[in-house]
Amino acid sequence: KAAVDSPADILTGEKRVVIVGKIIIDKYGDPSITEESDKDEGITVGGGGPQAAWASAAALAVREYYLLPTNLLDTKDKEHSETGSESTKSNYPFMRRRKQNIDTSDIPPKQPVTFVAPIGTKNWPESSQAALDEILLSVLDNPPLLVRSDEHITPTINIWHDENELVHWMPVDGSFGEEGANGLWKVPTAPSILQSISDFSGDVILHCILESGCKPTGEGLDASMLFDPVLMERTTVVGIEPIVFPDEESGVVSEENGKAVLDLIHIVEAAMNSSCEERNSNKLLIITPDRPCYDAAFLHPSQSIKRSSDMQQKQILTEMVTRNGANGSFTEDAAIPCASLRTADGTPVNPTGAGNAYSAAFVTCRAHGDTVLDAAALATAVGAVVCEYDHLPPWSWEVLERIAEAACEVKQRVRGNIIACKL
Repeated sequence: KAAVDSPADILTGEKRVVIVGKIIIDKYGDPSITEESDKDEGITVGGGGPQAAWASAAALAVREYYLLPTNLLDTKDKEHSETGSESTKSNYPFMRRRKQNIDTSDIPPKQPVTFVAPIGTKNWPESSQAALDEILLSVLDNPPLLVRSDEHITPTINIWHDENELVHWMPVDGSFGEEGANGLWKVPTAPSILQSISDFSGDVILHCILESGCKPTGEGLDASMLFDPVLMERTTVVGIEPIVFPDEESGVVSEENGKAVLDLIHIVEAAMNSSCEERNSNKLLIITPDRPCYDAAFLHPSQSIKRSSDMQQKQILTEMVTRNGANGSFTEDAAIPCASLRTADGTPVNPTGAGNAYSAAFVTCRAHGDTVLDAAALATAVGAVVCEYDHLPPWSWEVLERIAEAACEVKQRVRGNIIACKL
């Protein structure tokens, strides 16, 4: 069978997104200056996994209720909006919410997204469960699937931002030792994922936030689900957000760590290709590194996954989009600018998790057939709106409309850049 050319060649039926991520208990504030009496305040459930699950659901809802062609105003509606009609409150009069069978006074519908994460029950109080439920129960169409281990603790960190909005964090009470993340993140998740999709016959989109590099926490076993042959047979699209930390002083990821990331990608490609050959099917692999990871793993032509000599023989399409912080993101062919922030000073309120949100939203949109530009624009918008809140945004029509408008802003800026280049 010929190599696949686009997601449209791969996904044809009903779809379910499965987000596999981490849960970390975040204690906000620099521990060196936080008063003892305030140390229990500002505690929330983070770690990137909840942010990714929320973002995937938000992307699906914005696509469905705002950005699909069925939601465009017709010419008559456009004329009314341009003459001051109240037909839309949006700054972009070509958008409207699709209201068929939807009571927009209520919260938006739950989305077909499953969130899977390991937790250690030694320090998982009811308050942490309640915090996670508050974030996701109204967003996902089923409760978070927690893979519980009675032998481990859920990692806890102090996390704060400096005056330059750079994220700093510090583990608490051995949270990244064998009793914590290094042991917990070895716990297999594939059996739980397979159980969750046992009654689903459509396309499974599996997006994973993976510890990467030479010495990843959990020894790289958080990626074990990608080598489960049964799960890979059931999975049509795989998204990987590789997590590798740069040197604190230089901000550079070492060449050794970059090679380890690239090795992981090639192993996953091989595993996916094997499942393609077994089923005579096609699959899509999407990589979403941040800029330091990209520079170390993919920048040199000899390292590029796009230029792999045997790619044409594979039945998988491998794509990559690189997250570039405040500079937006880029692919091999295009640069996508960031979205404007609607905050008091135009800067992030809390940028934690924005990259995780972008990656999950991009994979979700691309797997649902969006072009790279459309997927990147909506992912950028989701990440931007996440930055506008202390924690995750509320699940509301107002937030979804804000995301839709930010996505349109990004697409307009991209089109403007293309026109300027042609001139």
